Amino acid sequence: MVGLPEVDRDLEGGVSVLNSGRVRLFIGLLVIITILAVPVFASDKPQDAKINLDPSDNQGHKFRLAYCETEPFTNYAGTFYGLLKGLEKLGWISNIEGLEYIQGQSDTKAMWNWLATHDVSPYLEFVGDAHFTLSLMEGEQPETMVIQRLQNQDIDLIIGMGTRAGKAVANDQHQVPVAVFSTSNAVRSGIIKEENDSGNPHVWAHMDSRLYQRQISVFHDIFQFKKMGMVYENSSLGRIYAAVDDAHYVLAEQGAKVVTYPIQEPVDADDRERYYADLLRIHQKLANEVDAMYLTMAPIESARLPQLLEPFYAKKIPVFSQLGTEEVQCGALISVARADFTGIGQFGAENIIYLLKGKSARELPQVFENVPHIALNLEIAKRIGFKPPFEILLVADEIFQRVDTGSSN
Repeated sequence: MVGLPEVDRDLEGGVSVLNSGRVRLFIGLLVIITILAVPVFASDKPQDAKINLDPSDNQGHKFRLAYCETEPFTNYAGTFYGLLKGLEKLGWISNIEGLEYIQGQSDTKAMWNWLATHDVSPYLEFVGDAHFTLSLMEGEQPETMVIQRLQNQDIDLIIGMGTRAGKAVANDQHQVPVAVFSTSNAVRSGIIKEENDSGNPHVWAHMDSRLYQRQISVFHDIFQFKKMGMVYENSSLGRIYAAVDDAHYVLAEQGAKVVTYPIQEPVDADDRERYYADLLRIHQKLANEVDAMYLTMAPIESARLPQLLEPFYAKKIPVFSQLGTEEVQCGALISVARADFTGIGQFGAENIIYLLKGKSARELPQVFENVPHIALNLEIAKRIGFKPPFEILLVADEIFQRVDTGSSN
């Protein structure tokens, strides 16, 4: 990457402020990212002439759908709603105006129950007892319960949301077609074999392997930090969720370092206070060791975020949110994440239809790179002494004037 010129310093001791050269380079980088993030839809690829996207039933019956998610999470609910809108656009479902979805919600169970109890399609059935949230299921091995349900041979396709859920259903213990979404990296986690070949005819997974590399590159280009902090769940999957390897890869090229701390996530509701106390202690340590913080997708309640990030505010350290807008609204400084769920919803809906119609998952495209969406919080910028140049404000998609842990902007 092209070297960046020195930046002007805030006389009040705050974060470095971009000069005009840096601004031009930053905007240029965003333009490149946007060009590279051109959606690749399934319909762009050569398809069997006998298989198309036209609505059809399953030999006189409805296709029966199931759903499995790792835990309640905003990205899962948003992606699922995007899939529904994609299926609606393609004519596979209709009459979903009464389905309640609010941007930022994490509940998919209520959405699924509504779909299961309303006549929304002559082609698809959202099976009422086939919605699974692994983190809320009783027993030591909820994945086994999901597999047993799939082995009943009355499900035609299951949607997986998240890495744990994807690993639970993407295997040969059953033959139900699987469509996996919202994983950090489906290849590294072993869900699929390669970006362009799942390696299994009944397993498909969305891939955007460079998403977090793009985020970290933009973060470094803006602030030119020397050490970036990260916290990850203490497991091999936790490192994948947090994109620890991506961070090391990108920052090694820039001559910067990554400082990481593992944490044990809460095992249940009663364990949350221990978890938040541990997280605050880690943040206090990191604030004395780094000059930038990359906030990964850890389970953090929005109302707790400002308190947990206070050590970074006090040290004038910028915090970048891996998740996106929701955390910028609640206390992170900036994020460059997906714009919305429309693109992945359309892309995913097309591939789900091909799977239902018998297309091998190995022949379907899996890569879809979301168009970037920039969010900035001006209250946090002021607190840490960062003065966003006009050019940055101009390209930002969403600007929050204050920290708001509620549901409104």
